[in-house]
Amino acid sequence: MGKTQFSLCILAVAISSCLYAEDQTVIEIPSQNDAQKEAAKLDKIVMTATRTPKSIAEIAGTVQNIKGEEISQQAGAGRKVADILAQLVPSLAPSSGTSSNYGQTMRGRNVLIMIDGVSQTGSRDVARQLNSISPEMIDHIEVISGATSIYGSGATGGIINIITKRANPDKPVSFSTKLGITSADNFRADGLAYEIGQTASFSTDKVNGFLGANFTSRGSQFDGNGDRISLSPWQGSTMDTDTLDINGRLGFNLTDTQTLSLGAQYYKDKQDTDYGVDYANTTSDYYKPLKGQNLDNQPFTERYAVNTQYQNSDFLAQTLNIEAYYRNEKSRFYPARRSQTLNFSQSQSDIEYAGIRSTVQSDFKIAERDLKLSYGLDYDVEWDHQYVDWLQSDSQFLTYTLSNPDNLTSDYGPDAKIQNLGVFLQGDYNLNDRLSFQSGIRYQYIKADNDSYYRAGRVESTANFRPSGSTNSDKFLFNLGSVYKLTDTQQIFANFSQGFSYPDVQRILRGNSLKAAIDTSGVAPISVNSYELGWRLNNDNGLSSTLTSFYNTSDKFVSFANSDVLVVNTDQRIYGLEASVSYPFMENYKVGGTLGYTRGQYKDAANNWHELNAFIVSPMKGTLFAEWNQNGYGLRVQALAINGTSKAYKDDQKLNAMGYNNDYNSAADIKGYTTMDVLAHFPAYKGRIDFGVYNIWNRQYKTVFAQQAAVTNSNSYLDIPAQGRTFALAYTINY
Repeated sequence: MGKTQFSLCILAVAISSCLYAEDQTVIEIPSQNDAQKEAAKLDKIVMTATRTPKSIAEIAGTVQNIKGEEISQQAGAGRKVADILAQLVPSLAPSSGTSSNYGQTMRGRNVLIMIDGVSQTGSRDVARQLNSISPEMIDHIEVISGATSIYGSGATGGIINIITKRANPDKPVSFSTKLGITSADNFRADGLAYEIGQTASFSTDKVNGFLGANFTSRGSQFDGNGDRISLSPWQGSTMDTDTLDINGRLGFNLTDTQTLSLGAQYYKDKQDTDYGVDYANTTSDYYKPLKGQNLDNQPFTERYAVNTQYQNSDFLAQTLNIEAYYRNEKSRFYPARRSQTLNFSQSQSDIEYAGIRSTVQSDFKIAERDLKLSYGLDYDVEWDHQYVDWLQSDSQFLTYTLSNPDNLTSDYGPDAKIQNLGVFLQGDYNLNDRLSFQSGIRYQYIKADNDSYYRAGRVESTANFRPSGSTNSDKFLFNLGSVYKLTDTQQIFANFSQGFSYPDVQRILRGNSLKAAIDTSGVAPISVNSYELGWRLNNDNGLSSTLTSFYNTSDKFVSFANSDVLVVNTDQRIYGLEASVSYPFMENYKVGGTLGYTRGQYKDAANNWHELNAFIVSPMKGTLFAEWNQNGYGLRVQALAINGTSKAYKDDQKLNAMGYNNDYNSAADIKGYTTMDVLAHFPAYKGRIDFGVYNIWNRQYKTVFAQQAAVTNSNSYLDIPAQGRTFALAYTINY
């Protein structure tokens, strides 16, 4: 049944014949005259993720601008940003359904996630970047697919730049209040999620400000069979959590050409549940929840962040942008069982990250054509510390106590410091009215230092000692792209770009199998060569679509296997297709969908290619939607389908049968699934009511993340079911 529905989804997309991008450049047609025939004006949709403002039509690459209305429409109480983006971005892997975005790659590579242009992705990767902000605090989201050399580490698969809400310049004072509730299909009191949000803003000629606070309390979650879902002991879960998100920003118009903006955020997502993991239950195919848990320090994510942005549009006849930022992030995990014993380890990661980024834009004329040069310097520094509490549980795995009260914590890997220094030069040149070129170079220098330490929980002996050390690397990264305007609303583009990511130094150095210092550990930048060829149609009053093929390669990749994170020195290639289509008709109706197909391989020691697992390469994903909007009333029906795949699993089984099991690519036999949501909104009491039904068919399924996690960790009980049908209701008023 699931495969048939998936096939129908793909068939419907194919019949559409053209493909969609919801975030289109707006076409202005002033009148029916000769000027209209010469050119249609393109309003700028500002994509700040490209370092300098550009319209979508100017970018040699696949881009999206997800508007605030689309985010609000998808954001039922308790929903995470990862869930929303998985529905709207073709090339992004499905959401894990947990507090982690581990394995949620784009085009088979890591994603650089930013908030207001500030990177949330560092060397130490706790994979909670998309669990760092509430949807209600977001104005819009910019998405660039594919590697980019314009930014620093992490942008090998693409960039997701989350732009927070600002003051409304058209209103001197404005407020917004939101109340929301979500319930599981069984309408149990302990399965409810509550949300309350409040924003306030003011705006004058010289100064403006915004302050928003959002609180969400989530209860237990239930699967399609009505059974309570167990939390995932590996990467954490979202049930029984309270989330507080406070965002503020002040803007100053210093002069006619200078502005200053100051922003701050506090975010805390903390779990408080009475239901622990029933490790003793061996009669089920997956972990079951067990009531009565007693754990003093439950998982949480807490972060403080500040940033400032200064712009001068007349700095020596150029435009100068300077950003400075700092964030402090703490992430605590669920106790991890040590073999089949009553002994557990519970770790906490503390990360500090600070930096400055500068960009200067200059405009020139060459042969009476515009040349834009952008150049700048970036510097950031990251401090990573992780420690672990050693715990023991009772025989029912419910009560956890410190196993050694006299030695409460141990270092869980060495303290590490990573510094990045980068300079770049980017040029944009219009060869004629139709053809433009973009090219640039970035030089990146990286230095990593670590303290000495003894392996956590081990006797202080020579065998368990890990020395301090230092290593440094540098890279030149290049990009070259071109855009050709077929018509005023259509473009084709081609692009080559290099990106890089830096491995998780702290995590690699605590691996069980690693017995070397940092300079011989394999820690080094991983470069990705990315190629793409695409076509897009930006038409506000008709069919809008995109179609992109891509191919990327690297000679290294990072692999997670049980207790080890390793840099594997082998070639990797990933290729695929992403497409989208949106068609408005009969004035108030719109239909469309997306398709993301990715496939990838790696080389073994004998130079043979083998399929990559689902943590790296997402199975084929398709979406369909149909919506109606009129006079404040709206209805949207949407479906998401994940295709099952056994290619990597069969390849992995064949290698295991041959005795080759050192590829760190354990693969799951992924079972596909399809879900459908119905979302509606209508005006009421001077505000708006939103109503949603998620997974309306009440499907019993397991996410791609859960299926692959069970194999990667050699623990089949991690294959935990996803949520069944849920109902969401919210009331929002702006005043």
